[in-house]
Amino acid sequence: MHVPAHDNMTEVSEYDTRLHNQSVHIFNPMAIDARVTQLKLKPRVAHIVLVADQSSALNDTFRGLDKRYYAREVIRRFVKTMPDQAFSSTIITYNDSPTLQLYAPLDARLSIKPHYPHQLVQSLGDYRASQHIEVQSLSLALDFVSELVGNLPGPSAVVLVTDWAQIDESVENAVMRMRQRVTFNANAHVVVPNSTSVAWPKSYSGLCFYTIGVGNKMSRSRLESADSCGFSYAVDKIAQPSNMANFVETVLYKGPSDSDNDGIYDYQDRCPSTRPDKLVDYSGCPRFPSHY
Repeated sequence: MHVPAHDNMTEVSEYDTRLHNQSVHIFNPMAIDARVTQLKLKPRVAHIVLVADQSSALNDTFRGLDKRYYAREVIRRFVKTMPDQAFSSTIITYNDSPTLQLYAPLDARLSIKPHYPHQLVQSLGDYRASQHIEVQSLSLALDFVSELVGNLPGPSAVVLVTDWAQIDESVENAVMRMRQRVTFNANAHVVVPNSTSVAWPKSYSGLCFYTIGVGNKMSRSRLESADSCGFSYAVDKIAQPSNMANFVETVLYKGPSDSDNDGIYDYQDRCPSTRPDKLVDYSGCPRFPSHY
């Protein structure tokens, strides 16, 4: 069949999917400040350590972009979503260097102090943070982080952004050492073969360890444990504003506070100073006022 051509016929061209594939092209953070204030959310941790892997393990690309950029970008999005207040926090970037030798003590290289979110963003930089670790392996870098959080008063949250393939047995053992290091609440002694002992420094800290994987849609982290605080996420699952806001809130806060321990959250409690031995109603006030 012959169909005559017309100059005004519609032509269908290929759909340009480049912008869709580059899912980090724009990010408008979802503020959680009002929610924190309204619900009087109780802090989960006293310190936040954000670690971005920038090693050769992230040489590949993901969605057309350098994986190292993805690792830094998810840290930046986390910080941009944090409430606008000072947190005891730091950002650490890690790069591998097989020939580098260590001369300084482990606890002499990293520090932490109160930062506002915009100060943290400035410390991240374009390629490396103001606090940067360059050692032979990710497991050794985590030992540096372990000494940092182990000497802090109060619980810490460590968020590691890396490639899932980086999480091998050595990294798993490093995280286990970190958990042990911050678990002791009094001087503990480790018995060694020659019958002597090594004293751990006194610690009042705790640890929540979170892993964010770049390059995979589903988590396969070996670091999750039913009896430990923290979990793993794929980077795509928290890249968007609403998901990131939920993640940041989970890392930083436990939930609404209940100052008088009567089972009614403070933001709902009309009688915030009820004695703990009194029965209360749904407003937090004594059910039997005459016995108050």
